Amino acid sequence: MNDLKTSPTIDQAKPVQRIEFLDYLRVISITMVLMVHAIELFYLAVDHVSIKPGDEFWVTYMSSPLRACVPLFVMASGYLLVPVKASSKEFYTKRFTRILVPFAVWSVLYAVVPYFFGADTFAVMQTKLTTLLHNFNLESGHLWFIYMLVGVYLFLPIISPWLKSASKRFIEFYLVLWFLSSFHHYLKLAFPDGVFGEVFWNEFHSLWYFSGHLGFVVLAFYFRKFVHLNHKQSRIIGLIIFGIGYAITAILFGHFVSQTKEIYLVEMAWRFCTPNVILMTIGLFMLIRTINIKNEKVYSVVKELSRLSYGVYLSHLFFVGLSWTYIVQPLGYSTPISILLVTILTWVASNVLVKILSYLPKSKYFIG
Repeated sequence: MNDLKTSPTIDQAKPVQRIEFLDYLRVISITMVLMVHAIELFYLAVDHVSIKPGDEFWVTYMSSPLRACVPLFVMASGYLLVPVKASSKEFYTKRFTRILVPFAVWSVLYAVVPYFFGADTFAVMQTKLTTLLHNFNLESGHLWFIYMLVGVYLFLPIISPWLKSASKRFIEFYLVLWFLSSFHHYLKLAFPDGVFGEVFWNEFHSLWYFSGHLGFVVLAFYFRKFVHLNHKQSRIIGLIIFGIGYAITAILFGHFVSQTKEIYLVEMAWRFCTPNVILMTIGLFMLIRTINIKNEKVYSVVKELSRLSYGVYLSHLFFVGLSWTYIVQPLGYSTPISILLVTILTWVASNVLVKILSYLPKSKYFIG
């Protein structure tokens, strides 16, 4: 998510024009992330799904379209960074310095702040700090994204030489296999023992190497190099593709939530690397790509919000619970109004905090 903080020249010697729609994409996507986590208050318990009667509708139709948020961020990385032009050492140094130091700072904060406010014992805090040596804690579950992003970044210099020389058809061949691999979770429902050579001693099925978030990087590169539609075409096609993905996602979620309370199954339709979410992502990307607001004042605000968005992502989960517990819940508003209020309060508080932190010396180590 940190990639849109700078212009697309991060690995180039000469500056080129900033890709403005990616700043809008970043602001839209981080807002989607905040709303996803606000909606979780209304269906997600610690280890199972718990939805009050009447809330199924709002959870289903408000959260389903938001599941394209993470793939959009990954596509932004692909649009900006591949093929990598710097040396592998230079690329890794720049990328990982920007994302890993703030990530480490906030990971520790999520582990220790509850202790200082009396919500955790010292032993619990110690356990959380120890967990950070190998994974994220449940309370900072959104930081899974950084682990995934590290894996994607590690692979970008490896895949870049192929992207430089690959033909359009060969890239399409990859993307088709990647899209087919996205059916994997659904196939496992019918064949729980595994598909395509997958068994308990071998999880690496035939399409394993074509699966995962790396596909969004290649997809973005494909759009940048080969897809050149006018705005009207992009909006019409994008809206249709998004609508199809949204309908499938909502229908599947509604079906699963009516059958079980197991989180693994209920959220299956919301997984980022599923065909329905891929369709929503493509549609939204095509729509956002057509944003062309000429008002310089508007864009200057968007650009600043884009600059702060990585810090907002890292910090916002503190404010989701606080805004719900101390402000929104006591007001007793309806579910959709409460979701919007939590989102707005979290959005404002996170951006204000990160903006303040940005004035501190060495602020890049806190907000990226």
